[in-house]
Amino acid sequence: MSGKTYTQYLLDKYRSDFDAATQHPFLLATGDGSIDQAVLTQWLRQDYLYAYVGYLKFASLLLSRLPLPTSPPGPDSSPRTQALGRAIPLLTFSLANIKRETDFFVQTAQDHGLDLHPQGRMPDAPGPDGLLGPYTALTRSYVDFLGATAAMGSLEDGLVLLWAMEKAYHTAWSYAKRFVPSQPAQSPKEAALRLFVDNWTCDEFVGFVRDCTDVVDGLEIDPDSETGKQAEEVFKRTLWLEQRFWPSA
Repeated sequence: MSGKTYTQYLLDKYRSDFDAATQHPFLLATGDGSIDQAVLTQWLRQDYLYAYVGYLKFASLLLSRLPLPTSPPGPDSSPRTQALGRAIPLLTFSLANIKRETDFFVQTAQDHGLDLHPQGRMPDAPGPDGLLGPYTALTRSYVDFLGATAAMGSLEDGLVLLWAMEKAYHTAWSYAKRFVPSQPAQSPKEAALRLFVDNWTCDEFVGFVRDCTDVVDGLEIDPDSETGKQAEEVFKRTLWLEQRFWPSA
């Protein structure tokens, strides 16, 4: 891996898989406004569940496992100790942000006629949706993966997962932004789409993704170590889920 950071090593090795996860036809149709409203609603419901149930618990549990230093890491601390110290405010921000984001989902859906909660039901409420409730099998798989990684994976696994999700999301919506027409939105659906694109390509989100990258690279993970190999499996699994999370456009 001479001269490469761990994140760059992963992106280079799995470039085609990363592109498949971040250049889906759904994103093109979302960008240019041609996405069917039913498909958009389907995605919005599942992404809300992923965030509200999976991500929130994942970030909370991972934060609870981080070592709390008795004093701030200094220049003599190991790179790993310094990186884990930076992960504390990073995860604290991610928790506040995911709450803001789920509220944003609900408000945007209400304002633009998207049916986020059929019959007013919330996640895990009983209903006619079958064994998984309102979840698709893939969303449930993603939520379970988040919980298992935060609970039983190494801290490196958890932080690589955080970075991989956020990096993929920013790249995906940046791809969608390339297809946004220059003229004003012509319908409530298009207006909602512009809000989604702007939300995940704004400067604040770019900075958050950069901080996630810096923390993972600060861990100085050796890809040939057992820790590096296991974190690589986490990255691969994340890409597999991201590729399939977008509905057919």
